Amino acid sequence: MSESELVQTPVPSEISKQVFQVSDELRSRVERLGLLETVQHARENGFSYIRDPEPMEFNDRLREVVLKFSEANRGTNMLLDKDPIFEEVVLNPKLQTIVELMVGEGALLSQFTLSVRGKGARALPLHADQNWTPAPFPGHNQLVTFCWACDEFTKAGGATMVVPKTHLNRRHPAPREVKQAQGAIAIECPAGSVPFWDGSVWHGNWPRTIEGKRVVLHITFTRAYLRQLENYRYLDDAWFQDRPPEIRVMLGG
Repeated sequence: MSESELVQTPVPSEISKQVFQVSDELRSRVERLGLLETVQHARENGFSYIRDPEPMEFNDRLREVVLKFSEANRGTNMLLDKDPIFEEVVLNPKLQTIVELMVGEGALLSQFTLSVRGKGARALPLHADQNWTPAPFPGHNQLVTFCWACDEFTKAGGATMVVPKTHLNRRHPAPREVKQAQGAIAIECPAGSVPFWDGSVWHGNWPRTIEGKRVVLHITFTRAYLRQLENYRYLDDAWFQDRPPEIRVMLGG
């Protein structure tokens, strides 16, 4: 077969999966968990929100753990094995359903870190999280980032900024677009919510101009064929023994 014939050969429809095309089982799960509106918003805008992933008691406990860990440790990444509550976060049914929808089955946990932003925290310029993917980006999203908002997200509080629908551009923002941030809005939501975004959507952070702290967990999953940013190879079989198999899968084991 010549190169020209190979390029022109169409992909059979029965093995060509379209963006946001899902199995009957996944569709049923989305409906059962009340995520239809969440998914539609993500499809149209490149970002969305998981509402009420856990009771507020869980969020309060999570915030306390995050703050204690932040104050006691210089490093704020590689969190999965640092406290049992972090395992509960990544195994949350709503979060895992969105992971599968956005980056497919067998997705890998690429990064699990935290941030605590106080008054005066500076803005973060617009960017796309698919930093190592040259434009044009693939039609299928390469990664998804979640922000577990332990505190309310407001513009004055330093919320994430996002430019809706920029995931459709399938490229990084140009320097002029970064500077102008035209069309950027604040991702605002109550404490305990989990905003998330497509790896190709343009986003950043607003500066924090009010008192208090913005406590957030950042969780990124990638498709199974991409290299993870964090490496948990130091975890031995004894650590995995009493944990669900999903944990081993997301770590590439």
